[in-house]
Amino acid sequence: MPDLSISARVLMLSIILVVCVSASYADMAPDPVPVLKGMAAAYAKVDDYSATFIKQERVGGKLLPAETIRFKFKKPFMVYMGWLKGPHEGREALYVQGRNDNKVTGHEGGFLGFITINMEPRGPTAMRGNRHPITDVGIGRLVDIVTDNMDRALKDGVLDIRYVGPEDVFGRMAAHITVKLPEGRGYYAGRIEIWVDGGNGLPVKIEIYGWDGPLWESYGYRNLVINPGIPDEEFDEGFKGYDF
Repeated sequence: MPDLSISARVLMLSIILVVCVSASYADMAPDPVPVLKGMAAAYAKVDDYSATFIKQERVGGKLLPAETIRFKFKKPFMVYMGWLKGPHEGREALYVQGRNDNKVTGHEGGFLGFITINMEPRGPTAMRGNRHPITDVGIGRLVDIVTDNMDRALKDGVLDIRYVGPEDVFGRMAAHITVKLPEGRGYYAGRIEIWVDGGNGLPVKIEIYGWDGPLWESYGYRNLVINPGIPDEEFDEGFKGYDF
């Protein structure tokens, strides 16, 4: 072995250390399938939650600006949404399954904010600027979409899944997993990028892409608080602090 200077030896040892550590992390990489399957069990323990909901969707072929929304959810299906930033700032929406003839109560922001109306969740008024109705929002729906498509792809033998690595998402460590699904077989999308919180086992962020590449929808739950015990009164339009 040639006589190396001290600096050269230090550099070589550093390279060896990096390689060894990288290999160690690769060996520790979790199997992504159980991680995603575990989301359903994690969500089963959830009674209610609150978060700052970050939403961006492609509607009518156009990727709309991101929206920041105050979000509250309580099982079986009670949801409040109050828009804090984005093109619909000041908008509010309230939906409680089985109440108000299963209609959404809502109003826009700005000078139209004083007009509160009841809407069919899938009607043109409620769906304006949205890819999905309010009846499809929430962590539970994301869990269903991902696990249903993964299970079907596993059964069909076409699942392409990869653990990308641990990443910081909204100040918490999450497992970043990529799922790719084939076109023309009824799957939800071409590619799903999902970040599963290492602490609570729930999806804290998800990005969904079409088969030809473009982003279809992106959802994130910042400041997620699980089981805070939200009272039913906070899903009533007369609750103090709302502008219905």
